[in-house]
Amino acid sequence: AAHHVTLPLLLEQAGDPDLAERRIRLGGSMVVKGSIRWDEYRHRPEFTVTDGDRTLEVHYKGSAVLPDTFQDRALVVLEGQYVPHAARFDADVVYAKCPSKYEGQSYETHVEVRLSDTL
Repeated sequence: AAHHVTLPLLLEQAGDPDLAERRIRLGGSMVVKGSIRWDEYRHRPEFTVTDGDRTLEVHYKGSAVLPDTFQDRALVVLEGQYVPHAARFDADVVYAKCPSKYEGQSYETHVEVRLSDTL
């Protein structure tokens, strides 16, 4: 079973050798805006998550296509392993919730705003 942690807890325990061996479910993090870097196949991104205070580098190693809800400022729950020597998290599962409720506006407005940003 996965060991449930939050970002502060994970970083506090980062020096614990047992942690590197465990499957971790990391919750309560948000994708840092502008941090998503896709590979050439637009399949396995590297990105940064934050709890509003601390940040952590994440590499997605899974085989599933990430949902459309995976985007800047999305709330994510990650499953995978922490890699201490690289200070990063290798996730093979990413659950993402759209960021609308943290924007103080409806999802439709959010989409419109995002579309207008790109035009």
